[in-house]
Amino acid sequence: MKKLLFILMIGAAGLLRAEDPGAYLLWMEKNLPEVPAWTEWQHKTGELPPDFAVMKRSNLLPDPLRFYDGRKVTTAAEWRSRRDEIMQLFQKYVTGTLPPKPSVSNMELLDNKQEKGYVVKNVKITFGPEGKGSVRIRLVIPDAPKGTKMPVMISPSLSGWAQTVIPRGYISAGYAGNDWMDDAEPLKSLYPSYDFAALPRRAWLAQVVVDYLYTVEEVDTERIAINGYSRDGKMAMMAAAFDERIAAVLAGSTGVGGAVPWRFAGERGGGESLESTTRSFPTWFHPRLRFFSGREDYLPVDANLLLALVAPRAALLEWGYTDQVANGWAMEQAFHSAKKVYDLLGIDGKLGMLAVPGFHGSNDADASIDWLDEQFGCRKSSWVNRFIFPWNYDGWEADCGITAADAPENRLDAVRWMLGEAPVRYTPPADEVFRFPFALAGPTEPKANPGQLAPDVPAWVIAAGGGSYGWIAPEKENVASRRIRFNGVTGDLYYPRSVPQGKRLPLVVWLHGFHYPLGYMWVYRTDLHPVLALTRAGYAVLAYDQTGFGTRWNEAADFYARFPQWSRMGKMVDDLSNAIDALENDSLIDVRRGVALFGFSLGGAVGLYTAALDSRIAAVVSVCGFTPMRSDTPDKGLSGMTRYSHLYGLIPRLGLFKGKEQTLPYDFNDLLQMIMPRKALVVQPLRDRDADPDAVRKAVKSVPGTTLHEPDDYGRLTNSTQDKAIDWLINNFPL
Repeated sequence: MKKLLFILMIGAAGLLRAEDPGAYLLWMEKNLPEVPAWTEWQHKTGELPPDFAVMKRSNLLPDPLRFYDGRKVTTAAEWRSRRDEIMQLFQKYVTGTLPPKPSVSNMELLDNKQEKGYVVKNVKITFGPEGKGSVRIRLVIPDAPKGTKMPVMISPSLSGWAQTVIPRGYISAGYAGNDWMDDAEPLKSLYPSYDFAALPRRAWLAQVVVDYLYTVEEVDTERIAINGYSRDGKMAMMAAAFDERIAAVLAGSTGVGGAVPWRFAGERGGGESLESTTRSFPTWFHPRLRFFSGREDYLPVDANLLLALVAPRAALLEWGYTDQVANGWAMEQAFHSAKKVYDLLGIDGKLGMLAVPGFHGSNDADASIDWLDEQFGCRKSSWVNRFIFPWNYDGWEADCGITAADAPENRLDAVRWMLGEAPVRYTPPADEVFRFPFALAGPTEPKANPGQLAPDVPAWVIAAGGGSYGWIAPEKENVASRRIRFNGVTGDLYYPRSVPQGKRLPLVVWLHGFHYPLGYMWVYRTDLHPVLALTRAGYAVLAYDQTGFGTRWNEAADFYARFPQWSRMGKMVDDLSNAIDALENDSLIDVRRGVALFGFSLGGAVGLYTAALDSRIAAVVSVCGFTPMRSDTPDKGLSGMTRYSHLYGLIPRLGLFKGKEQTLPYDFNDLLQMIMPRKALVVQPLRDRDADPDAVRKAVKSVPGTTLHEPDDYGRLTNSTQDKAIDWLINNFPL
């Protein structure tokens, strides 16, 4: 026990090197929520976590054109070998092992019914050992002249996509491969030597469907597609990866385990994580995957490699702008990574992106078939991929006209220079009245509006309620809110319902992380939402979506075309200062003694930058907010200081110091120095894969007066961590 306690104190870098698999298993059992199915598997097999000390780590996506041992892939033949390696790695860590493709023993026509314009056939296929495997298939075939060959759409339900595809001249082939009718379930006992999980079993079963389609005379076997949405979208991507006879896949809002990389999702993304998925749906993937909860940087595969396995065939990724399961930025990263394989193979136009308005469930099936028509030669047009986050650092650098040498030597000036020049903002005179007929007439309660064009995300989450969003009772019953506007931004001011008449409350601003779909809300969290935790403590809380996130997703694409000398981080700092301006005369808020900031991940960095530049900030809590940039070099596997410039496009000018990080004119310890003597709390979990806790500790210790809290956890905001941070806030920013 003494040895273990010592290990826990030496910091994340040393901890991950020194901690043996048995000790890590003990940590998992103590700190991760109980999953009975997983615990039963672990006790039965006795399997321990991998020895992470000997595994490669990277917060960036694994390169599809580089073998796990580092060798480069430069030819199509080498890609075939790399493809085999990726398949083996997926079977080891994600899907479980897959049996060889089975032989079909019988095809039984259950019924054959002619309808107006089409025929419906229900078929039962038996296969596998002793013919004990079976799958039900329903074909809906449009009437056509004899000899006509038609494209096919496979769907993981008997009803299939008949309503959509039959009018478009496709055959619908639905099979029993989803939660409600799963002919893949018996396969786990039929193939006891193979440990493939539920979604991979259903994907593997699609091979039998393709076998049958090859016997149907109306089927064009060169034009077979498969689709799926949500969990079925994950399955569809696997099916296309497993069976190269499938010419195209339409993957709708797959979430993690499909087209959204584990590395770019999770708690930092305010959505699905590896931990929440393996906890909530323990049968979907192999139990071994749960060992990588919080250690996604060690996982040898990710969504980009699953998509790459489809090459050179066609794949369309669909998602909703405010789809709580999706993460558009992360999907676009997977797209660009997988496209390197298509480029190597000389294939163009086979990868598609389709973003649609709305929450999870938003789906434009006809647009998806438009894309498929192009792939299958059914129409002459050219699909245009409209990226929502089309950031390209190299293009910015080529046009920026500045160099690292232009950075000021003065620390304060250097920070302002790095954030860029904000455009001139018009401030109307006090007596100017400006009204839109449809503008907010005054303070309003958020209205639940799951509309497709302008959804009210916070109100929709509040209406959905429940533990999945952290918006839970009794706290949610004790909070009131009203909507405010500042400099074109919409925010919500939350406060305890029991505030006495005339009492002014101290203000805390909640600054969210990389929450692309839901902005300041989150999902798949069982922990109390920070807004409710802070109002429960007695604070008024301002929350709003930061630029490029949630309801403001559309601000990202053209930002640097509109403001080439500014930065998105600069815009975030400016928004926050404008918000404080707007609330200075609010009758509910007391800003005379300052404002506190409570930020997580990205929000933690925004809070530090703003506090360094705005003296009205009296206290700041930064949870998982930074790792020192000068020591954040690519060799550490954290993703490097260029995460702010090259990856996220938040502070492009930082990229001018790539490879010469030591010459940066300031670092986060300097921001902390600029905040003093005001109060700052830095929360740095010891197992945070996105930071070097040793370097964070050194930076904080160099600034007397700054408080450091180091929970033995990975990079997330739990109730325990949140409560301790709020306790600190109460002591340093009293009610």
